Amino acid sequence: MIYGNIDGLKKSTLEQLEDLRGYIMENGSYLDLQTAEILLDITESTNREIIIVTDKRNEILEIGVGDFRSTSFPEMDYDKIQGVKSFHTHPNGNPILSEQDISAMINIGFDLLGAVAVQNGKILIGAAVLDVQDGQVSVKDLGIFDLKGLNELDISDYTERVGKYRRKSLSIVEDDKERAILIGVNLKSQKDYLDIESSMNELKELSITAGVEPLDMVIQNKERIDSNFYIGKGKLQELRELIQIKNANLVICNDELNAIQLRIIETVLGVKVIDRTALILDIFANHAKSGEGKLQVELAQLKYRLPRLMGMGKVLSRTGGGIGTRGPGEKKLETDRRSIYKQVNILEKRLKDMESARKTQKSRRVKNEMPVVSLVGYTNAGKSSLFNVLSSSEVLAEDKLFATLDSKTRKIKQDDKEFLLSDTVGFIEKLPHDLVKSFKSTLDEVRDADLILHVIDSSNPNFYQQIRIVEDVMKSIECENKESIYVFNKVDLVDDDQLENFDLIRGDKIKVSALTGEGIDVLRETIIKKIFGSLIEMTIKVPYSDSKYVSYLHDMGVVVDESYEEDGVILKIKVSEKNKHVIDRGKDHAQ
Repeated sequence: MIYGNIDGLKKSTLEQLEDLRGYIMENGSYLDLQTAEILLDITESTNREIIIVTDKRNEILEIGVGDFRSTSFPEMDYDKIQGVKSFHTHPNGNPILSEQDISAMINIGFDLLGAVAVQNGKILIGAAVLDVQDGQVSVKDLGIFDLKGLNELDISDYTERVGKYRRKSLSIVEDDKERAILIGVNLKSQKDYLDIESSMNELKELSITAGVEPLDMVIQNKERIDSNFYIGKGKLQELRELIQIKNANLVICNDELNAIQLRIIETVLGVKVIDRTALILDIFANHAKSGEGKLQVELAQLKYRLPRLMGMGKVLSRTGGGIGTRGPGEKKLETDRRSIYKQVNILEKRLKDMESARKTQKSRRVKNEMPVVSLVGYTNAGKSSLFNVLSSSEVLAEDKLFATLDSKTRKIKQDDKEFLLSDTVGFIEKLPHDLVKSFKSTLDEVRDADLILHVIDSSNPNFYQQIRIVEDVMKSIECENKESIYVFNKVDLVDDDQLENFDLIRGDKIKVSALTGEGIDVLRETIIKKIFGSLIEMTIKVPYSDSKYVSYLHDMGVVVDESYEEDGVILKIKVSEKNKHVIDRGKDHAQ
């Protein structure tokens, strides 16, 4: 098999290339006349780059075909080849090595690389070797030669120098970090909440959170997303060159891809490709700590991967190999769909059982009349930091997207009043639908809350758009009409002029800083007022025969003072308007 773009090539041309495999150059030449003429003749007839890879004996090991502008080097275990060299043709007649050629030379480690072209009927070769300069391997351009000049080159000093450097570096573990090019489509006919630049910057932050090194971003303006090539076939060809120049091993798309798109893009680019949904799921998989959280992520991963089994080529073939394969949902998904459906059913049943247990806990809270306050907001708005301040806890709080996922609940006591404070998962633009469904039981806590604190990162220039995204998610879980407070966090990072813009948001608003403590006392007082209402002071008399009711009122924490008379106990109580019903029984005995 000839590697690369062989579509449309004649059978005779393919056979001619196949005959080159195993051929050893004449008289120990790096490149002999016969081979050069064959490569150039095929290039002239096909208008495509032709590439050969040779070893220490100058034997042709592999052949590849590209297009007019570029070609990808054949997939081989280059580390096991001694004296690996490569030559390829340039149809444009220019023998100068391109930036892509030089990048590939360093990445693969060729001892010698040459670009072969014809100018004025003469064969010319632009040649370069690897060298060591300033303590690192670099490319040294030797210049342009004819065949005789090329074959007279002595590159032994260079190869020896590079060999010594590599032997000294053997103790250094090779960096296997994923390095990504981020790509997105700016739809002219559609306006998302976040503009394309903000959305791509968010994708960059997500990549960093997932442990990926983002190398570059590519944005394509289109009327609609290409149903096969996502950003378009031509743009993918350009992206292939950028991948080689940047030495990237991963491409992350800013939109959710279907199976066909995944398969086609990976085939064209030759590297692993994932979409925004897979990236978010990977982050959730890494950050989920509780048993329920892990099950929720695993279920979402399986539902996401199931329809894409035929498309996720490189993702599925690298089990345990980085984004798209790791976490609690990591499975050998090459197995048949029936076993995956079975696993989905098992997970859904286990989560349903956990949901039943959660409802039991909720019924106990209702019985004890314990109000619930839930924190919601865009990811990285500072919910966990605010939760820590209000509850005096030490929940993980980092300047990362989705630093915490598992729901946390703490009992808060304020002014002799008690309520439960719950921290929930953060929201984000294009939050995967299956993930929202999987986290339904966790988000039910928001639906059951007596008060919602919508935490907003006031220092983010897109906070208006983030508010709308959160409110859309709230609407999807039927919580849009819940009593809520807009909590503008991180005001210590905002200028006074910007603070004036917050007044444009309708509804109850409080400006706070979880870092400095600014506004926290006001927030606490507002929470108490919202969930308990204004306080009413009353005096009631309870007969001694009804002593259990006296104990009940003490347990409720509403008794301010008490005194005893001959026929009963005089209680002075202070109760909120919302809990006024707790004294209804006492009214029957009041004087």
